[in-house]
Amino acid sequence: MNTLLLSKRFICFLGWGLLISLPFTIASQVCYASEPISIEVTAGNEILIGQYVDQSKNVAAFKGIPYAAPPVNQRRWQAPEKHQPRSGKQLATHFADACFQDNYNTQWYQKVGKAFGASPEIFTDPTFSEDCLYLNVWTPSLHKDKKLPVMVWIHGGSNKAGWSYEANYIGAKLAQQGQVIVVSIAYRLGVFGFFSHPELTQSTAPANFGLLDQIEALNWINNNIAQFGGDSSNITLFGESAGAANIGNLILSPLADGLFQRAISQSGGFQLWNNADLKSQQTFGHELATSLDMTDSSLSMLKKISAKILFNKAKQDFSEYYYGAAVDGHVLPDTALNLLFKQKLKVDLLIGSNQDEWLMYLDNSPEKLAQMINSYPKEIQGILKKRAQQEPSIARGHDQASTLMDMVCPGYAYAQQIAKSDKRAYIYRFKRVRTGTGGDKLQAYHGAEIPYVFNTHDDWLTTNKDDAILTTAMIKYWTNFAKNGGPNDDKSTDLRIWPQFDENDPKVLALSDQISVIAAPDLSICLKILPFLKQNSKKR
Repeated sequence: MNTLLLSKRFICFLGWGLLISLPFTIASQVCYASEPISIEVTAGNEILIGQYVDQSKNVAAFKGIPYAAPPVNQRRWQAPEKHQPRSGKQLATHFADACFQDNYNTQWYQKVGKAFGASPEIFTDPTFSEDCLYLNVWTPSLHKDKKLPVMVWIHGGSNKAGWSYEANYIGAKLAQQGQVIVVSIAYRLGVFGFFSHPELTQSTAPANFGLLDQIEALNWINNNIAQFGGDSSNITLFGESAGAANIGNLILSPLADGLFQRAISQSGGFQLWNNADLKSQQTFGHELATSLDMTDSSLSMLKKISAKILFNKAKQDFSEYYYGAAVDGHVLPDTALNLLFKQKLKVDLLIGSNQDEWLMYLDNSPEKLAQMINSYPKEIQGILKKRAQQEPSIARGHDQASTLMDMVCPGYAYAQQIAKSDKRAYIYRFKRVRTGTGGDKLQAYHGAEIPYVFNTHDDWLTTNKDDAILTTAMIKYWTNFAKNGGPNDDKSTDLRIWPQFDENDPKVLALSDQISVIAAPDLSICLKILPFLKQNSKKR
C-alpha cells in the first residue's frame, strides 16, 4: 500500500490578495476544496491508482478495473479471455462504460422517480460500449492481514440493461458501515450476453456469455482481492432481480463451484422455470442473422456488424425475446429445476422478495391475469386463480400470484434444498412502504429494498427516521451473513433474531416499519405446487 498524493489543505485567497494555507474556511474567502487522496495497489499484475472517497480515508474506491479482455470483434460471443496487464500506473478513479444497451433502465428510474415527484431529466444514461468487462472495489482497509469478507454485487435489469455503478449500487457506505469489501461487476447483456448461433454448437462456450463474464470476474476477485484487504475464502454474491436469478444459476453451475461461499438473492428465483434450451437460442441467433439481410447468415458475418445495428435489429424484430440462461451443457449441464433437486448445494443462502413486486406494472385487467395464469401447467392454474381471488383487486391478485411463482415458491425450494445439503438458509419479506404519494402508489415495489442495503437513498425518495433505522438493521443482517453465514449478531441486543429456515417450523423475517418474525407466507400453497414441479423436472 502506498499513498501517492496527500490531500492539499484548502487554498484560500483573502480579499487583500494574500495567499495563505488554512485547514478551514472563512466566509470572506474564496476557497477550493481539497484534492482527493490517491492510493496505490498492485493487483492483476497492474499498478492501480484509486482514491479515498473522502478526506477521512475510511473507504478507498477503485473504479473501472478490467477483469477480462474487451469482448469485441472476434471475441464477440466467446468466453471471456484474460485481461493482459498494462504497463505503468493505471488510473482507477472513474467508472468504465456500461455494457451495450438502450435507455430501458433509465426509463424504470424515471417511472419510479415520477411517483415520488422527481423530474425525469435527472435520470441519464452513461456511455454504452461492447468494451465493458470492468469491476469496481470499495474497501475500508487495504491491509492484507484484515482479511475482510467480500460482497460481490450483480446488478439486475432483465439481463438486457443496468450497470454496476447505478446510484443505488455505490458501495462506499455499505463497505464502511459493514466493514466489508464491496465489489460490483459488469457483464454482457442482451444479444451480446445471452445469445447463441448454430455455428456455436461445437464450441466449448456455445451460450451464456453473460454468466461466463460473471464467473471470470469471480476468478479475478479470488486471485486479487487480498491486495485490497479481502479474504478470497469468504466471498458472498448478492444481487437483485435478474442479478439474483443469475446468482441462482451460479449456485448450480459446476464452473462456479468454489468461487463463492454464500449468496443473497433479492427478488430472484424465476430462473427455475426460465431456462431456455440451446436449440431455441440458436434458432433466435439464426433468425436474427437472417433478418439483417446479409449476404450470408454466418457467425463470422454477424461479428462484423456494428453493435448498434445488431442491438437495434434485435430490439425491433425480437422485442419480446427473453434473455435468460440456456442449458448449454457447459455453464448449465441441465435445467436449473433439475440441478436444484438432484445435487447437494454448497453455499449458505439468504433469499427473499418484496411485498408488491409487480404492482407498479399492472392494471385491473382480467384478461392479463388469465393470460399469466394460463401460461403455467394446468395442474396449478386453479391454485393460482384461487390465490389471486384472495386480493381486493385484480391488479393485486395478479401481483401476488405472479410473485408466488416468480420468487416466493422458488425461494422456498432453494431454502429447502440448502437445508437438506446441511447449509443454512434464511428468508425475508420486504414490506416497508415509504411515506407520501410515491409510497402510496408503488407500495413495496420491485427494487425498493436496494437503497436500504447500500444506504444510498436518493434525494427524491421520501426518507425518514424509520427508513434510517431499517437501513442500519438491513446492513447489519446482510454483512453479518457475509461474515459468517448467519445474519444475527451475538453482540447486538437491538437486532431481532432472524430464525434459520426450518421446514418443521417455517419462519420468515418481515422487514417493515417494525422488524418481526412471521409465519412463512403462502408456504402451504407452494407446498402444493412444488411436488408437481419436482415431478415435472424429472421428466425433462
